[in-house]
Amino acid sequence: MHQQKQLHKKTKFYKNKKLMIFLGIVAMSIATFIYYSQKEAPITYDTIVAEKSELIQEVSVTGKVEPSQSVDLSFETSGRVSAIYVDVGDQVKKGQELLRLNSADVQAMLNQAYAGANSAKAQLQQYEAGVRSQEAKLAELKQGTRPEEIQIAETNVSNAEEALSDAEKNLESVKNKTAVDLSNAYSSALNSLPSAVTKAKSALIIISDIQYAHFVNSSLYSNQIESAKAIAVQSLLGAFNAGKWTSEFISRENGGTFGLVQQVVANPTNDKIAEALIKTLNALEKVKTALDSVPSTSELTATEKLNLDTEKININTQITAVQGYNQTISATEVGNQNLISTAEAGVNTAKNALLTAQNNLSLKKAGYTQEQIKAQEAMVEQAKANLASQKAMVNQAYANVQQYQAQLEKTVLRAPMDGIVTKMEAKVGEIIFPSSSTYEIQIPLISLIGEGNFEMEANIAEIDIAKIKIGNTAKVTLDAYSEVEFTATVTFVDPAETYVEGIPTYRVKLQFDEQDERIKSGMTANIDILTAKKEDVISIPQRSVISKDNMKLVRIAEENNDEGITTIKEVEVLTGLKSSDGRVEIIKGIQEGDKIVTNIND
Repeated sequence: MHQQKQLHKKTKFYKNKKLMIFLGIVAMSIATFIYYSQKEAPITYDTIVAEKSELIQEVSVTGKVEPSQSVDLSFETSGRVSAIYVDVGDQVKKGQELLRLNSADVQAMLNQAYAGANSAKAQLQQYEAGVRSQEAKLAELKQGTRPEEIQIAETNVSNAEEALSDAEKNLESVKNKTAVDLSNAYSSALNSLPSAVTKAKSALIIISDIQYAHFVNSSLYSNQIESAKAIAVQSLLGAFNAGKWTSEFISRENGGTFGLVQQVVANPTNDKIAEALIKTLNALEKVKTALDSVPSTSELTATEKLNLDTEKININTQITAVQGYNQTISATEVGNQNLISTAEAGVNTAKNALLTAQNNLSLKKAGYTQEQIKAQEAMVEQAKANLASQKAMVNQAYANVQQYQAQLEKTVLRAPMDGIVTKMEAKVGEIIFPSSSTYEIQIPLISLIGEGNFEMEANIAEIDIAKIKIGNTAKVTLDAYSEVEFTATVTFVDPAETYVEGIPTYRVKLQFDEQDERIKSGMTANIDILTAKKEDVISIPQRSVISKDNMKLVRIAEENNDEGITTIKEVEVLTGLKSSDGRVEIIKGIQEGDKIVTNIND
C-alpha cells in the first residue's frame, strides 16, 4: 500500500513537470514571435509640428440682396395732375418735387387768409397803441391839466374823427369788394352748370342706346340698368318710371334739375345757384351710378364701349368740377366774413378811439377828480382787455393761414429720401383721388428705393448664431459676379427665432460697405461672416485633440537621439478658438515646435 502511494506521487510529479516544460516552450515561442513581428512591422505615427499662425473663424450662409429703404407715395387730397417732374429710373434727392396737383383754388384761399392775418395784425398794433394812449392819459390825469394838453386833446379828437371816417369808408369798400368776389364765385359756378346737366343728359341717352341694343327684358342686367336709369332720369330730368324709355323720349325731357338750371341761368340769384349746385351734384351722382350699372360685356361693340367709358370720364370730371365750385363758394364766404369782421372791428376801434379822445378833452377842460382818475384807470384795463382779445384774433388768423398752407403742401409730392424712381403711375391731366375715396385709382402713384443703399438678409442656424455680433465684417460674392468679392458689415441680428422648414433660425442683415452699380435688388449672395480672428497663436488640427476622463489631451512624440527610440506621451491642454478650416487654438499644454501625433498607424 505504501509503495503504491509513493508510485502515485512520482507519477503525478512527472506529469506536472512535463506540463510546466510545455508551457515554458509556448511562452518562449510567443515572445519570439512578438519580437520578430515588431522588428519586421514597427508602429508608425503621423505627426505635425505645432506652429504659430493666424486663426480665422467664419460662418458661411446664403442670402438675398434687398434695398435698405423703399417707399410708396400717393396724395392725401384729390385734384388734377398739373406737372410731373421725374420718370422711372431717375435719381432724386430728399425734398425734391416729384408731382404737383392743380392748386389755384387753394392758393387763392391762402392769399385771402394772409390778407386776413395782416389785417388782424394791423388791428393789433392799433390796440397796442390804444393801451399806450390810455396809459399816457392816466398819467396826465394824475399830473393835472395844462393849456397845451387841452390843445393836444382837441387835436386828438379831430384825428379820431378822421380815423373813424376812414374806417367806415374802408368797411363800405370791403363790403362792396366781398360782394363782388362772392358774385363772381357764384357766376363761375353758374356758368358750369348748363354743361354739367347737358353732359349728364347725353350720358343717359348713351345708356338708353346701349340698353335697347343689348339689355332689354331678357338680359341678365336688364333690371339693374332700368332701376339705376329711372332714378337718374327722375333726378336729372324730373321724369318718373323712365327705366325703359328710349333715348328719343329722354332727349325731349327738360324738367327736374335740368330745367332748374335753365331757370337759374335765366334769372340767377345766389340762393338759386346754390340750390342748383346741390341738385346738379346729386343728379350727376345718380347718372354715374346708372353708367356703372351698364356692364362692359363682350356684347358691346368697340364704339359702344368707348362711348360708355367717355361718358364715365365726363361725369367724373363734372362731379369734381361742381364739388370744386361748392368749395370755392364756401371758402369765399368764409374769407369775406373774416374781411368784413376785421373792417367792422376797425370801425369799432375808431369809434372807441374817438369816444376816448372826446372824453379826454372833456376831462382836460373840466379838471380831474379822483373819480375821473379811477375811470381812466378802468379805460386802461379795458384797452388791455381789447388788446388781449385782438391777440387771440391774430393767432386765429395765422392758424387759418397755416391750415391753407398745409392744404397747399398736400398738392405736392416730395421725395422723403435720396433714391431712384421705380414706379410712376400718374399722368398730366389725370384726376387723382385719395386712398379713402370710393373711386377706383391705382395706388401708389410713385415708388422709390434708396439709391445704392443695398443690404442682405440671411438666416443663421441656431448652432452658429451665438458667434454673430453686430459689427462683424463679411466677404460676399454674388452669383451674377462670382469672381468679384465685396465687403459688408453685420447691422442687425434678430433676437427672435424664425422657423424655416420647421428648423429655428435667426434673421441677420448685412450692409454693403461701398456702393457699386453692379449690385441689384434680388441677387443671391454667398456670405462668409468673420466672427473671430487671432494672430500668432499655436494651433493644431482638431482631430489631434482627444477626450479622456473629462479632459482634453494631445499626444506628443518625443525622440531619444541617443537610443533612437520615439516615445509618445499624453498631455492635458486648454483649447480656445476653433477655425473654419478645422484647426483649434491651444492656449495651454504644448509649445511651439512640439511634434503632435495626429494619427497612429498600428
